Amino acid sequence: MNNIRGPVLRLDAQHAARSWRHRLAEPLTLFGAAGVLIVLVILSSTHYLVSREQAAIKRQIELSIGDMADTYEARVLRSLREIDATLKLVDFVASQQRSDILATLAERNLLPPEVIFSVSIVDGQGRVKERTGAWEPATQRDSVPALPEAPGLLVEAFSSAGRQQLLFARMLSHGRDATEWVTLTVGADYFVSGYNENALGEQGLLALVDASNVTRIGRSGTRLYSSIAMALPTYDKIMSSDDTPFITRWQDVERLTLVRPLFHFPLSIVVGISVEEQLARAYPMERRYWLRALFVSLAALMILGLLARLSHQLHRERQRVTDERLRHAHYIEHLAFHDTLTQLPNRAYLSYLVDHAIGRYRGTEGGFALLFLDLDRFKSVNDTLGHEAGDKLLKLVAKRLLSSVREHDVVARLGGDEFVILLRHITQREPVTRVTEQLVAAIQEPFSLQGQTCLISVSIGVALFPDDGADEQTLMKRADSAMYRAKQAGKNTAYFHEEPSR
Repeated sequence: MNNIRGPVLRLDAQHAARSWRHRLAEPLTLFGAAGVLIVLVILSSTHYLVSREQAAIKRQIELSIGDMADTYEARVLRSLREIDATLKLVDFVASQQRSDILATLAERNLLPPEVIFSVSIVDGQGRVKERTGAWEPATQRDSVPALPEAPGLLVEAFSSAGRQQLLFARMLSHGRDATEWVTLTVGADYFVSGYNENALGEQGLLALVDASNVTRIGRSGTRLYSSIAMALPTYDKIMSSDDTPFITRWQDVERLTLVRPLFHFPLSIVVGISVEEQLARAYPMERRYWLRALFVSLAALMILGLLARLSHQLHRERQRVTDERLRHAHYIEHLAFHDTLTQLPNRAYLSYLVDHAIGRYRGTEGGFALLFLDLDRFKSVNDTLGHEAGDKLLKLVAKRLLSSVREHDVVARLGGDEFVILLRHITQREPVTRVTEQLVAAIQEPFSLQGQTCLISVSIGVALFPDDGADEQTLMKRADSAMYRAKQAGKNTAYFHEEPSR
C-alpha cells in the first residue's frame, strides 16, 4: 500500500485539486445513477402493475360474461318455457271445447298478464278468431304473419305500430274448422329488459338471434336493434367452442361475446361486453398509479427509505382490490346457483349435481332417486294472505324438507312451489317410500302465517336411476309425470314412475 500512496502524496497542487473534484463528483454520479436506476425500476414496476391490472380486468370480463350468460339464459329459458306451456295449455283446452277457449282460461287466471302478453287463436289466413291481451294490430299490415303448417313451436318476428313484436305459435292439434294456430305475442324488448348497465356498460350487448344469426331483438345501452344480421360463428362452431367467449365487431364496437343456443327453441342468446369500455373504467386507477410512481421516484432521490413504505402501501392496495374482486366473484357464483328466496340450490345447480351423480353411478350397482314435489293449495294461500306470506311459507317448507332428508341428500327449488330432491345411494324403492312418507307428513303439519293456521300438502313424483332413465332430462320428465299422477290420484301422496294408479 505504501508504494501506491506515495506518488499521490507528491502530486502538485493542481493535480491534487483535480483529483479532489473528481472524488467529489463520484457520489453525485453514483447517486444519480442510483436515482436513475430506482426511477427505472419504479416506472417498470408501475407499467407491470398497469398491465397486470388490465389483464385482471380482462380475466374478470371473461368470468363475468359467463355468469351474465348463465343468468340471462336462465331468464330467457324460463320465459320461453312459460310461453310454450301457455300455448300447450290452450291447445289442450281447445281439444275439450270449441269456443270461448281464451275466455275460459282468463276467468281462471291461467293466461299470462295481458298488459305484456297477447294470446290469440288465428286461422290459416292469419285472421284472429279469439284474442286476449294488450296487442292489437294497428293496420291490416300489422296483422299476424302467415304461419307454415308445421308441428312444434314457431317463432316469428314482425313490427306493429313501430314496435318490434315476437310471435310464438303452435298449430292446434284439434282445429275446429280448418288449420288453426294458438299464438302468443309479446314486445320483443321484453327479452332484453334485464339489461344491467352497471355490469354490461353503455356498449354491452344482450340479444336474441335466430338460426340465421339475425337479431330478433338486441339491446346495447339504451338502444334497441332488430332484424340486423350479426357476424357470429355457425351453430356447429358454437357447440364445439366449449362455451369460450370470442371477439366480434358489431355496430362499430368490438366486444367479447358469448353465444349460447337455447335447446328445444330456435333461438340463441348473445351476451357481449365492450373490452375497451371496461378497460376505460380502470384509467383513473392507472393515472393514480403513474402519479404515485412519479411521487415515489422524486421522494426516492431524497429519502430512499420511503420507497419501501410506498411499495408496501401499493401492495396493500392491490391486495384489497384482489380480495374485493374475489368476494364479488363468490357472491355472483352464489347468485347463479342458488335460489334467492330459500337459499336452496336452483335449477342450474341441480342439473350439475344430477349430471355428477349420473357420472358417478353409471356402470356401478349404485343409484339415486329424483323426487319432484309440487305443493298442493299453495296458490290459495298466496292469493288469500298475499305474496309476502307465500314467500314465508316457501321458506318454512324448505326448512321442513331439509329436516326430512339425510345430510348428503340435496333439496333444490325450481321456482314457484316446485321443489326437487336428490336422494343419493338409492338402489331400492323401500327407503324412498319411507322418505316420501316423512315428506308428506312434514308438509301436512300446520303452518302459522300472519296469526293464522294454514294447511297444505304435497304431491310427489319419483324416478329412479338407472331404472327410469339414463340422463337428467328423462329422469326429470318421468318424475314430473309421476307427480302429476299423484295429483290426479287426490294429491297429498307420492307415485313412482310406471307405478299403477291406486
